[in-house]
Amino acid sequence: MKKEKRKDRSSKLFFSNPEHAREIVGLALRRLDIGARASGISIEDPVVSFLDTDISLERLLDKLYKVTLTDGRYNTFCLIGLENQSYYDAHMLIRAGITSLLVYDWKLSLNEELKPNFIVVLNMSDSKWKGPLSLEDYFSEDDLKFFGPLFVNVRMVVIDPFEMDDKEIEGLKTDLELVLKVIKKKADKEVFCDYIKSDDRFKNLDEVTAKLIAELINIKIEDGGTNVCKALDDLVKDSKAEGEAIGRENELFELRREGLLTKDYAAKRLGLSVEEYSKREDRFFS
Repeated sequence: MKKEKRKDRSSKLFFSNPEHAREIVGLALRRLDIGARASGISIEDPVVSFLDTDISLERLLDKLYKVTLTDGRYNTFCLIGLENQSYYDAHMLIRAGITSLLVYDWKLSLNEELKPNFIVVLNMSDSKWKGPLSLEDYFSEDDLKFFGPLFVNVRMVVIDPFEMDDKEIEGLKTDLELVLKVIKKKADKEVFCDYIKSDDRFKNLDEVTAKLIAELINIKIEDGGTNVCKALDDLVKDSKAEGEAIGRENELFELRREGLLTKDYAAKRLGLSVEEYSKREDRFFS
């Protein structure tokens, strides 16, 4: 399975946990300035008809939640779609607009009352989200003044760990706190390693959380494994051993070029056939 598909599966599984879903929805509601309390969250599983073809919204969204809201006087609900993005996609806002319309079309086909839906993007990349969050942001101010407001606008909500302060992240009650901090710190290997080793929770994680974090930082963790610290230590050891092996190999190439070793002897020292040794030596000096 390709790396991005594994990460996609791991993130979907992580946000299938009702507690993780509740917290990511809470972050989205705060960014939407919706003060009502989410009194219930359930996962929707729609299949919509589009261009005479049944398309599962799983191809467009990682999760779709029905969120019941109350402000003490009025009860209603909205739909919140979650997409986990491992890289910045300039087309994400357009995809969010298309997805919103498909959700509305699906609800109409069921003869249901339309309720607002919002597309939420969790930025899992190595840097801040770069693009606009609203369609009108793509247009020049002069055009908007000339033509007036857009008849149809699209907006999305980005949960961006790089824009969140530690107080907000640390206020979370589930492993979502650890996931967001890993995303925020993983680009700086030294800072990231210090963070992992400073928090004992990484030694015994929930298996679902461990798999997602392993995919985020591209380390291998055995099935059933929950110790990210050990997996990270193993990776460092393997990388060091690999670096030392490459160093020995390069040293032999240089000694060969100086005429101090025979090709047969150098190949034997590396445990290679003469033919394979010759190929590596040629690549080194090419």
